[in-house]
Amino acid sequence: MNLVAKYLFLMSLLSFLGCGHNAPGLPDDVRLQYVRCGGTHGYHAYSNIDYSAERLENGRTRVVVEIGNDRHRVFEADGALMDTLEAIVREYRMDRYSGHYQPKMEILDGDSWSLELRFSDGSSSSCSGYMAYPPKGGAEALGKVEGTLSRWLYQEPAEEVALTSFRYEWHGEEGTESYVFQKKDTGCSASVRLFGQDKSRSYEDVDEYLGQRLANVIRWNHMASYTGEDLAKEDSSRPRWILTAEYENGQKLAVMDYLDRDLGEDSWRLDVPSFSEIGLRNETEQAFSQLSDK
Repeated sequence: MNLVAKYLFLMSLLSFLGCGHNAPGLPDDVRLQYVRCGGTHGYHAYSNIDYSAERLENGRTRVVVEIGNDRHRVFEADGALMDTLEAIVREYRMDRYSGHYQPKMEILDGDSWSLELRFSDGSSSSCSGYMAYPPKGGAEALGKVEGTLSRWLYQEPAEEVALTSFRYEWHGEEGTESYVFQKKDTGCSASVRLFGQDKSRSYEDVDEYLGQRLANVIRWNHMASYTGEDLAKEDSSRPRWILTAEYENGQKLAVMDYLDRDLGEDSWRLDVPSFSEIGLRNETEQAFSQLSDK
């Protein structure tokens, strides 16, 4: 067998086995029609979330968000959303994922995920995993799909999310952090000051979606029902957190508490606000982390 014949035989074998980066991907004329991405992350109230997106006959996209045993939330979005998801599927060859992925060692209390894809040629694929992902960027691919669809997790009826201002401050031994959102007639703006930074970073022309998400952060952590300490008597020498917010209907929220409070004095308040404030802080950080410098 001459050298050329050996080369052609080797390339044919690699193609047949689906090996290598140049293995055939999704055909150009095949479109992504449906994607469903779900996962369970820990044990908090909003840990079990499923997203699905479907290309409609009118060219638009139907998005469904399912949160645990909560109601299904159905939205209609622009058709470009499916094009974005299809680009992710093509980039990471997600149509080739199959089976169940799990780590070699047993891991308790970990994250699980599932993925289902359907295409215009009638083909489909599905897979799932527990603390393990497909090779060659599987975790990153799933993160991009979930990140693209998670925007609709924070969509709520307008009367529930008419937040015009939000300010969260955390003053601890490590330093100070602050997160500010404002909605005005000219648009939305935000600022973030992180530990170790003398100045805040400012962001203009912020998507109103941030205000919707922050309104849910307040609601999910039950901060509106917490009276806390009196802001007028704030002791700036003690480590503390502060939350203030205002809604379009004139409703205002102003709560705070000290981080060094002896819970033994009020044992019935053990989980209020300690657990809620941890969620408030983490979710606030995540919400503002979506901002990017311009």
